[in-house]
Amino acid sequence: MGRGDALMLALALQEFTFAVLGHTRGGPDDGMLPTQRYAEMVRAVQRAQPDFVVLAGDLVYGDFHSPTVDREAVRRDWDAVDAVFAQFGCPVHRVPGNHDVWESTTRDLWIERYGPLQQSFEFEGSLFLLLNSCWTPAPGDDGQCPPKSIRGVQLDGERREFLAKELDAHPQARHVFAFLGHMLWWEPDAAWWSEVHPLLSKSPTRAVFAGDLGPWKYSHLGRDGIEYVQVAAEFVPAPLEMQRNRESIRALSEQLDTWALVSVRGAEVDIDIRTLGALDPLRHSPSNYLSVHEFDAGSLERKLFSRMDNPTKLVDWLWKLGLAAAAGGALIGGAAVWILRRRR
Repeated sequence: MGRGDALMLALALQEFTFAVLGHTRGGPDDGMLPTQRYAEMVRAVQRAQPDFVVLAGDLVYGDFHSPTVDREAVRRDWDAVDAVFAQFGCPVHRVPGNHDVWESTTRDLWIERYGPLQQSFEFEGSLFLLLNSCWTPAPGDDGQCPPKSIRGVQLDGERREFLAKELDAHPQARHVFAFLGHMLWWEPDAAWWSEVHPLLSKSPTRAVFAGDLGPWKYSHLGRDGIEYVQVAAEFVPAPLEMQRNRESIRALSEQLDTWALVSVRGAEVDIDIRTLGALDPLRHSPSNYLSVHEFDAGSLERKLFSRMDNPTKLVDWLWKLGLAAAAGGALIGGAAVWILRRRR
């Protein structure tokens, strides 16, 4: 067997797995963790025995939107979650989310602990791209993430240049996988599709993963052979009142928490979507559904709400009320004219 044949055989026999988890942050700052949910997450990853784990953003709360960030509190948060991640028993790679890096203190802590905000690494002939989709202050900028950028920012020229250089530097990569905190591809006219996707589609990119909460916890889109996958967990559910009153919160809370186990076997890539918290005795039970959806059954408010629980129905009712008002006005006006004529 020649050297070339041996290389081809080695590539064909490559087998490895990796896990992707997103939005694993727990409760408030200073090391307050959802202990039971974290224990379940650790057990799930340990059973899967991946070669490594990629954490796709929002790993701590990060003293988010406080007027002045408590550096030591955020550091304690990182110490606490890193102690949990160490229980996976394998290497851990990270990309930042908007809670992890959102102003200068959190940016500097990330770099101090984990290095540059964008990185890459190779494993068994495949290339892994860790991208930064967060609003990030430039050196000397003391600003905070503006509300419009909480869901991420499209990759600017510098970030795209990093991506292009890494792809060019690894022309022999068998597979390419990319990871970022946010679903920059969610909108059909997003800059991602014209500025980033073409770069990825020219390479053997198999999947792009994001870990932020969006309208859902899990979503999938396939294009040009690339699987775009969102996996996210919500370890601290929204308050009951928010679930009752906001359709978007209900859509999030009623989805299962998800993570991905990716298996690579030579040329084949398999993405297995797994769940966390599916057997929680309360979160997905009939009683929980009733407490959110039927708590005011039979009341006048509920009867009105059931007719106007989405914009289409509401607009339809407004049209009906408007037409009824116009018809009523016309009748009253006609009657008034008739009465006036009779008096003459």
